[in-house]
Amino acid sequence: LVDVSALGQVHKLTLHCCTALVDVSDLGQVEELTLSHCTGVTDVSALGRVRKLTLTGLDIVDVSALGTVEELSLWDCSGVEDVSALGRVRELSLTNCTAVVDVSALGGVRKLDLNYCSGVVDVSALGT
Repeated sequence: LVDVSALGQVHKLTLHCCTALVDVSDLGQVEELTLSHCTGVTDVSALGRVRKLTLTGLDIVDVSALGTVEELSLWDCSGVEDVSALGRVRELSLTNCTAVVDVSALGGVRKLDLNYCSGVVDVSALGT
């Protein structure tokens, strides 16, 4: 699967192991989107309007455009370091995002999951 332009109006979409997929800009209107191990996807900046977004095993670095997503799950996204723009996400799961170190900007997140984020050592700023 390379061209996903016809899927932009789908309510709920899961794409798994679509390694040829690179451009996901047409999926910004999908309400619930899961991209799992679509290793060609490196730019998720067009997905900020998705309500519930799950990204697993993607080679992404910049998640700054995802700050308006209501429910965001990043699993095994080892390139993600800066999560400071995600402080307004209602539910945020960062699982095995080992490059994440600073979570001080996430104090506004209602539900936060930091499983296996071995780089996070100080969560004291979250309680203030």
